[in-house]
Amino acid sequence: MSQIQINSNNKSSNSFIFNGKEYVVPFPVINFNDKQRGMSFHTPSLEDHWDERTDKSGSKINTIVLHWDVATSSSQCFQVLVNRGLSVHLMIDRDGTVYQALDLVKRAWQARGVNDQSIGIEINNQFYINRQDPNWPRQEIYSRDPRSGIPYKHLDFTEIQKTRVVQVVEALCNIVTTIPRKLPPKGSDGKIITRLLDKNEVKGVVGHFNTSVEKIDPGDSLWPLLYDSFSKPPPYNF
Repeated sequence: MSQIQINSNNKSSNSFIFNGKEYVVPFPVINFNDKQRGMSFHTPSLEDHWDERTDKSGSKINTIVLHWDVATSSSQCFQVLVNRGLSVHLMIDRDGTVYQALDLVKRAWQARGVNDQSIGIEINNQFYINRQDPNWPRQEIYSRDPRSGIPYKHLDFTEIQKTRVVQVVEALCNIVTTIPRKLPPKGSDGKIITRLLDKNEVKGVVGHFNTSVEKIDPGDSLWPLLYDSFSKPPPYNF
């Protein structure tokens, strides 16, 4: 099994930061300590974009919320969040690079109603078919509208992003041990339920559409991979 390690040298390469400690992970991460390449909400001008959790230790964190960003890149996503007065912990770019912009222990403003208990992940995807980037072609797929069930067409995540989402989620469940390896249940069609979950049901890994009736992200394509990974023993052992 892969081993997650605490980085005692305060390096910013390939590590997640939780409550000030760095945990080295086996995939590309650029966190907010990297002054040249990183993106950070830990700057004086952006400290009003997030706040402390009710339990400042993070011991009440039990959920990961998956989003798509409808942006051309994680860099643009970060700028949009800044402009809107919002924040997020992690962003996964189209090439699979993970950016951590906020310590996991802090409360990001990314999923109204469940921010105090959750970690937010924005996955780069411009979504609209007419925004296809020929340099980074994405498949055109269908997902179900969470409320009507009617399929709609959109751009998919890249294959490396799908792999990375699973890796990131598994690492987070290992680092933040209060997050259960749990997904929303499947319906009679064998697919994830897309209904709004009650707050006491929001645990483990959920979609943004499970927390807000206004949202349709992150679509249908990630869930089979997550179900498959969660059906096996955890890949990391910290």
